[in-house]
Amino acid sequence: MSRYRAVFRRALSAGIIAAGLATAPLWGAAPATRVPLPKSPAPGEEPLSVDLSPRAPRRAPEAGTAAFADRAILLCWHSFLGDPSLPTDFSLAEARAQLDSLAALGYRFPSFSDLAAGRLEGARNIVVTIDDAHRTVPSAVDRVFSERGIRPSLFVYPAVVGTTSFSMDDANLRRLSAAGSLVGAHGYHHLFVTEDLFKRDRAAFMKEIYKAKEKTEALSSLPVLAYAYPFGALSAVTKEELARAGYAYGVAVKPGFVYGKAVLDDELELPRLVVTRDNWPEILAMLRRNAR
Repeated sequence: MSRYRAVFRRALSAGIIAAGLATAPLWGAAPATRVPLPKSPAPGEEPLSVDLSPRAPRRAPEAGTAAFADRAILLCWHSFLGDPSLPTDFSLAEARAQLDSLAALGYRFPSFSDLAAGRLEGARNIVVTIDDAHRTVPSAVDRVFSERGIRPSLFVYPAVVGTTSFSMDDANLRRLSAAGSLVGAHGYHHLFVTEDLFKRDRAAFMKEIYKAKEKTEALSSLPVLAYAYPFGALSAVTKEELARAGYAYGVAVKPGFVYGKAVLDDELELPRLVVTRDNWPEILAMLRRNAR
């Protein structure tokens, strides 16, 4: 837990959040057409196939600020025990209050699939993600997020799903996937997929990307096209291997917007903020400014 605390506090300090989001930066060039994400099949249906043909060639963004108008902010939660000693943990009541405060500011909650399809309108959009497959996640999805019409995306590392007392089981993950929550990979053992690991233990590095995709697809019964970097750690070689493995999206930990126009994003390094007890007031203040 100390490792989480150090990483999150460095990456999500109030100064970084305020400076990074105030400028609405362009996080790099990327193809103009997003790869569609699969919809969860209805009970009894076969899993849907996904078109992984080459994406459209890059084009220049439109002039002026209009191209930046339709945008979203990705937020990440982790667990819902209500333990104040854990920086990324909240009670169900606290999570409800957080979401209701955002809704009161006029925020909508499109899904990651909506984002991939370009269905963003205006500046007040929050894409909800939940990492790590903690055992409290199914209850939070059922009793907090779904009650508000929110379909969170679940990024899981499959080494723990159904094998540890602190993680959800296979059946709950499949149920949430079938109900509309996108399931993405979050490593296999949740290791730092950096250049250091690539050089030090190539097999472990590859397992975090390739085996994670294979096993997560087996768990969700759907293609897995999105990957959240464990601890937000990545490098150039990480993104290269993600693309080679067939992922269309990589989610980092850094401030910034994701835009309705795909050309404005680096789709293998989408910005996202991890919600912690320390930084929630700063995140809420920033979202209040953005809403204005």
